[in-house]
Amino acid sequence: MKKLFIFVLSIVLLTACSPAVNGFVQLPDAERLAITTLVVAVLGWVFAWVGTKFPWTSPFIEKYKMEISLALAAAVVGFIENALPSAYPDVSILVVQLVLAVLASIGLFRVLAKAGVKGLR
Repeated sequence: MKKLFIFVLSIVLLTACSPAVNGFVQLPDAERLAITTLVVAVLGWVFAWVGTKFPWTSPFIEKYKMEISLALAAAVVGFIENALPSAYPDVSILVVQLVLAVLASIGLFRVLAKAGVKGLR
């Protein structure tokens, strides 16, 4: 645990002290919306799981689940926009679109397999 704390602290200090070489890549609205939807859906599933495992958390989670989900989704979008290399913004956006398309196709195939569509097994 102590090593993990030192590692995280060193990463934070190194990133805070490093010069801002990387720029900012603005994602299009469609990708921002897709990432937000994905984060809200995953957190909704996590909150439902936590509510079943720890029933005493349900009142708090029910009150604030949308606010928490949207705040974390905005943080994820901001992290992705800052993490993308600004030297090639078009390529960076295409990579994000590819990842979102792969995740969407995996979800579609799972839904179709649950529905019993033949040819997916």
